[in-house]
Amino acid sequence: MNVAKVYISFLENKKPVKDLLELLVSKQNLIRHHMGLNLTLKYIPKLHFHYDDSIEHAQRIFTLMQKIHKDD
Repeated sequence: MNVAKVYISFLENKKPVKDLLELLVSKQNLIRHHMGLNLTLKYIPKLHFHYDDSIEHAQRIFTLMQKIHKDD
């Protein structure tokens, strides 16, 4: 079976990440249907959603760097 790992992040989300991932999983068949209509693929892959926290990590590093420069 073909599987696509889908890494997602959210900007200014007010809901818990777990709830948003569950929503995406519940809508997976609809998403795959639209993929099939708009892409030319032999097989439409099953989607596995993963949360990507790199934006939060980058923001934390940026905040720390600002603090270091402010202390100079």
